[in-house]
Amino acid sequence: MDDKTQRERLEQELRFLKESFEADVISREEYEKGKDRIEKKLKELKSLEQGAKEEQKTDEAKKEDENAAVISKEGDRIILKVIQDEAEEHEHMHSPAEFYDAEKAEEHVQIPEETIYEGARHEKKESKLFKYAAVFIVLAFILFFSYSFLKDKEEKTTGKTAFTALCNSNNDCKQEGKEGFCINPAAKDAKCEFKDIPKLNVIVLNDRKNCFNCDTQRVLGILEKWLGAVNAKEISYNTIEGKNIAEKFGANALPMYILDENITKKQNFEQFKQVFAKKDGYYVLNENTAGSPFYFKRDSIPNRLDLFVIPDDKSSISAEKNLKEFLGTFEEVKFGKHLPDDKLTQELGIKTFPTFLINNQVKFSGVQSADTIKENFCKLNKLKECEKSLSKSLV
Repeated sequence: MDDKTQRERLEQELRFLKESFEADVISREEYEKGKDRIEKKLKELKSLEQGAKEEQKTDEAKKEDENAAVISKEGDRIILKVIQDEAEEHEHMHSPAEFYDAEKAEEHVQIPEETIYEGARHEKKESKLFKYAAVFIVLAFILFFSYSFLKDKEEKTTGKTAFTALCNSNNDCKQEGKEGFCINPAAKDAKCEFKDIPKLNVIVLNDRKNCFNCDTQRVLGILEKWLGAVNAKEISYNTIEGKNIAEKFGANALPMYILDENITKKQNFEQFKQVFAKKDGYYVLNENTAGSPFYFKRDSIPNRLDLFVIPDDKSSISAEKNLKEFLGTFEEVKFGKHLPDDKLTQELGIKTFPTFLINNQVKFSGVQSADTIKENFCKLNKLKECEKSLSKSLV
């Protein structure tokens, strides 16, 4: 073996020795002993490469031992076998229990160091994974049997078997479009029963004959969004029944919306209850929320128009500008303007501005064109100017 090859081999052996020590394959004592031997060999080779005493090499130096390690596993400890060179192979073999002795080792069978190291490391890794898996399985069995033991003990002591009730209250029974009831809550035979949610009954007191804008669809739609499906029954104020209802509930404006006591069972009732007044077991929607436009108790004054505005308010100013054309055309109209603090404003409970009041009874709100004001006014009054067309656009 030339000097270069031997040096590379020794350097490789030194690296392998270090990796084996770091992987706990050999002990520190074995590592230090082998390291000293290899470094000594490297030092000698360096001297030889420099030409020092190259011609005095002896047969003994040429026959330097070349070691090959094989792994023998005894329990959890790995012992390195030492095999002599060819000349001594048949005379003596080291015992498998012998530690790695770098000074006595002679190369006979060369096994790649990478194979030995990788095998030892892989085997060690598998051993650790196996141990962890075994510990986990043991703990799982302990927990399972402990739980089963305690459960059985409790059942034997109390005579009861653990169970989970199907429902504990009505809140556990839910189905879209249905009302749920928990039968025998928290018991073994607990069950849910469902019924169709009944529509909320609403009495609508109205007077469509004398009120051109007493439509109810908008408000009924709002009630359904708040409280679910409603069953509306409209009663005319002009009937005996209607007049009795108006008197019983103290109606001041129409339409009036009267809801039965089932409203309190609705999920969202608490959220909206402030807009209802309770009377004789019923719940009446207040006039401002309902936007009831017909003050049926007030005397009708033909050809009268009142405007409720806020000073310096943009919408109020715009409403007055659009009203000028109407007033210039309808000279017979009796016109009145009112501010928020005026008596009539307070009496009617007007809170939306601008608002118009026709004939002292029917109101409508918002900024309106001259032609819209005319159309509304002429639904309750018959004047020759009603045939004229006014501006349909806002000023």
